[in-house]
Amino acid sequence: MGRILVIDDEPSTRMLFRSRLEDLGHEVTLAANGAEGLLAARSNDFDLFLVDIGLGSGVDGFEVCRRLKTVPQTHSVPVVLISGQSTTREDLHKGYNAGCESFLMKGNMTLLEDVMRAMLRIKSLKDDIAVQNYLLERQNRRLQEEMQRRGPGEGEPKDDRRGPERSVGLLLVGHDGLVQYADRGARDLFGAGVEGRQLGLLAPSRGLEAYVRDARLEDRSGFRLDLPARAGRVARSLLVSVVPTMPRGDSNLGGLKAVVFHDLHPSAQDAHVASSVMGNDPSLLEAARRCYRSSRILGSSLSTTRRREQIERAGRSTSPVLFMGPEGSGKTFSARVLHFTSDVGGTFVRFDAQAVANDRVHSNLFGATGAIQQVGQGTLVICNGECLDKQSQVDLVALVERGELPGGVKAERRLRLVMTTTLTLDALISDRHLVAEFMAMFGPHGIEVVPLIERIKDVEPLARDMAREISGGAVQLSNADIQALESYDWPGNVRELEDAIEVLVAAALGDTSAVGSLPEPLRERGLLAGMESDELQPVPRVATPRTPEMDALNNPVSFDGYERLAIERALRESDGDKLAAARLLNVGKSTLYRKLKRHGIA
Repeated sequence: MGRILVIDDEPSTRMLFRSRLEDLGHEVTLAANGAEGLLAARSNDFDLFLVDIGLGSGVDGFEVCRRLKTVPQTHSVPVVLISGQSTTREDLHKGYNAGCESFLMKGNMTLLEDVMRAMLRIKSLKDDIAVQNYLLERQNRRLQEEMQRRGPGEGEPKDDRRGPERSVGLLLVGHDGLVQYADRGARDLFGAGVEGRQLGLLAPSRGLEAYVRDARLEDRSGFRLDLPARAGRVARSLLVSVVPTMPRGDSNLGGLKAVVFHDLHPSAQDAHVASSVMGNDPSLLEAARRCYRSSRILGSSLSTTRRREQIERAGRSTSPVLFMGPEGSGKTFSARVLHFTSDVGGTFVRFDAQAVANDRVHSNLFGATGAIQQVGQGTLVICNGECLDKQSQVDLVALVERGELPGGVKAERRLRLVMTTTLTLDALISDRHLVAEFMAMFGPHGIEVVPLIERIKDVEPLARDMAREISGGAVQLSNADIQALESYDWPGNVRELEDAIEVLVAAALGDTSAVGSLPEPLRERGLLAGMESDELQPVPRVATPRTPEMDALNNPVSFDGYERLAIERALRESDGDKLAAARLLNVGKSTLYRKLKRHGIA
């Protein structure tokens, strides 16, 4: 269903169109004149404009259409001009010259549904083309950058590492994790009816949803997804890339993520490099700097305060930096903050030394398409740096201290080197595998990211921020929830805390499909507040009393059953107002209508 703006100066006509369009499942906004309509069009995202030709004051319908077609934000949205009388040849000429797609008589409501369907199909096709063009543009830019790195006459890279053979599927996923578009390849991979489903349900318990969610500002690649054999389908091993879409101009795709699936070539098993393809796009860099500022390292504990100060000091130079801490404590996030708050430009590249066979580490670092070439003068983060072979350590010392690549070749640009490790400083120093000169580089800037149990007072700001971000502000944690969270020891650190908050938010919003993954100690403390008590609720818009249907959520029913119960409850509490129900469920109205149809709810 679509979002439609109706611009008409007759109140009765506006109400008639609103009633009919909402009956067809569309979300409708009304404007009483051209100026009001143009303002609304630029302030919101619409799929279709219905504009009266004979607007009585200000600009007429032809001029409104012309202006809509000259504004980048709205010029790809179809315009249907409506008239209370038969359109003349002159009207048709003026309308099509202004850029409209179709005409419609006000009294001919029998054609309204067909015209709406045709216009929304045009809009959908335009969006699909915009997505493909955007992805092709990104791919072409990468190829051009790679060709520039090789230089003239070098031909194909000599490195024997190959990428995936071919793309086999594409999904477009919204910020809420719902699949909004799937091409034929993706439907072949995951089955029919992919659109409208949660991404996590397509490949349960495989980490795909978390991997896609974490690609907020930067491209991500290198995630391996193994799909088991199913009826009529063979087992597949796929490599997953995620591109957050932030198109320029008229595209209406901001906030979507393109999830691309590739067949995994046997030699591409070392999926170890994940780079941030920011390029020189000022808007992306500015967004990243807002996201990864030092104040985003939340918490008031002494260790967290010290970490923020150390990162700010380290950012004033280009010296190598070492982050030490257990798995899931936030070392990579801290490294991103360091990169985006310092004067170092270029790309942020993460290289996992533990994920690569020992005899391939050096070539994947220093090869023609290796991490060093990708990073340019940016930041290279070597995760699990204690796994580096000795030759790589020696060559990194030469690169950082003397600007020399293997073979004595001078590097064109200097980079910042960051290493992360789960080992303590004493363990690193006593490790005979590590070269002394390599470790000495990190001496002045060793930053410890302590386990969450040792900074338990950070749990509250972290948990509240996670709940706000994951739910879009729809869910707040109670003091009782915070007390229970602070009483747990969090062996998985910040990463485990985020997983738990996701479960709590899902429970509060009526999606309990992942409740079983909540740590047992937290379940024992009653942290299923969205189901077991009133401690965790969506931010109240209307009264939300407990109902017998909610008790049924304790039964082992399907995900669809949970969803139906949540929709029925929202409709009941909003007295049948579908727009209010959509707000309660924190979904768009068109999404709600699609789910109503799927569940057969009138």
